[in-house]
Amino acid sequence: MYNFVDTVEHSSSAGTLPAEAVSVNGKYIENVIQGYRTMYVTGRELLESEIKEQQIGYTDGTEYKGKRNVSRVITVTYRLMANTPEVFRERFNALNLVLNQEQMKFVFNDEPDKYFIGTKSTIDEVPGGRLNVISSFDIYCADPYKYSVVEKTFNAAKNSSGIMEATIVNNGTEAVPIDYTITHSSENGYIGIVTKDGVIQLGDAGEQDGVTRQRTEQLINYRTPEAYSAMTDGQGILGFNYLKNGTFKVVGPYEGHKWLALDNIGSGAGTWHGASKMVTIPADSGGVVGAQNFYVQAKIWFETGTLAQTGMLMLAIGDTEGNPLASIRVAKYELGKNTSYAMFDVEGVEKQRLPFDPNYKGCTTSDKGEIYIRKSGQKFLFYFGGGVYPIKGSPASKTKQAKYITIFSGQHGTMSKNALVTRMYWDYLFFRKDNVKYWYDIPNRYQSGDKVYINGAASKVYTNGVISQEDEIVGSNYPKAPPGETKVQFLCSDFADPVPTITAKIREAYL
Repeated sequence: MYNFVDTVEHSSSAGTLPAEAVSVNGKYIENVIQGYRTMYVTGRELLESEIKEQQIGYTDGTEYKGKRNVSRVITVTYRLMANTPEVFRERFNALNLVLNQEQMKFVFNDEPDKYFIGTKSTIDEVPGGRLNVISSFDIYCADPYKYSVVEKTFNAAKNSSGIMEATIVNNGTEAVPIDYTITHSSENGYIGIVTKDGVIQLGDAGEQDGVTRQRTEQLINYRTPEAYSAMTDGQGILGFNYLKNGTFKVVGPYEGHKWLALDNIGSGAGTWHGASKMVTIPADSGGVVGAQNFYVQAKIWFETGTLAQTGMLMLAIGDTEGNPLASIRVAKYELGKNTSYAMFDVEGVEKQRLPFDPNYKGCTTSDKGEIYIRKSGQKFLFYFGGGVYPIKGSPASKTKQAKYITIFSGQHGTMSKNALVTRMYWDYLFFRKDNVKYWYDIPNRYQSGDKVYINGAASKVYTNGVISQEDEIVGSNYPKAPPGETKVQFLCSDFADPVPTITAKIREAYL
């Protein structure tokens, strides 16, 4: 039995909250609505099971086939009081506001380390003509389980046999998905994840390093804004009449790290103007300059603060003749609406334009913003906003080779620096040379610094923030972690030295 708590109206604090007080999306109702008090809660204990059975002829009883856990309904009984009808009505309005949401996160004060996900459904009728009432509402949980507020992380280490292994301890009552983060410190061709219940395989276990016709090399790898100092300021192959008369600066840290941003916007009526940096792509290990087949990826942050802002970020590749080969431009130039555009260019000609919203919910925020250009012969692939867009170049483009990389950050015409897009930053940039005809045959798909994230619940794979489901080998089943201990072993290419750093993560679930 819980201790008695006086229900006389007063402000609640952590020390006076009822044992079964309800937190909705991080706030206890008692702390939001004066005069509200949780009396008691039911429906969090044992859950009904639905039995599947089969009648066989006239034999006694039935044959048991299985069971499932049904949805859960939690009933919260509460008291609401006020001194006047007007205040009483205001407090009920506030209660409606708190509960009028879908799939809310509910935490109960007597179990603050776990939460349910549910939506208010049926309610008990509130007695009329009173300023001190006791009533109830139901929380419908389509998912009947409660979950740990804190996720548990497990690091992999070599066992006595030299195999990378992690022991996952699930103290919940249900099997739960496992998320993995694999950070590479060297080249690697594949990732194998094995438990007693299944396997995940990414890449080709038979991929060999050192086969010249299949070898790939990472020639540029900028992981900090300071690394961009290797590029030459004021230079660039853009393919458009943009003026390169501005400067860059390092800003931040924002969202945990620093970024490269536009400082002096430069000037130029009727066109884009700003800062530009260019670098000549280094020769490969064989001394050859130029990449006929390549992959270049960058991460940007492009987010507006007001409608009347403009600005552009551009990633461009120049060929060995000093002409534009391919580029992605991300720009906002319209003042009357918060719409921006991603433009894909091949050989200096715009081929496709995509509208998008550059707001805080958009696809170019600090935690998103990955873009890439991939060339395999005559085929160009552009990645933006989670989608891949293929574009076929001219017949001559098949043999053209990348030699220069340019980044450009700019403002348009007479627009001032104060009217620049609020967040218009560069994060990382890397370039990989591929000596194969088709990108899916490229060996050593994982380079030093690459981060692979596996979302176990969604059965999705991401490499450097870009979805890469094509890496998954047919038969991968994304095994869960059942209650108790689960041994997980990790395999990689023999030539991966040092081996990747691997962490596994679960969120425990309880009935």
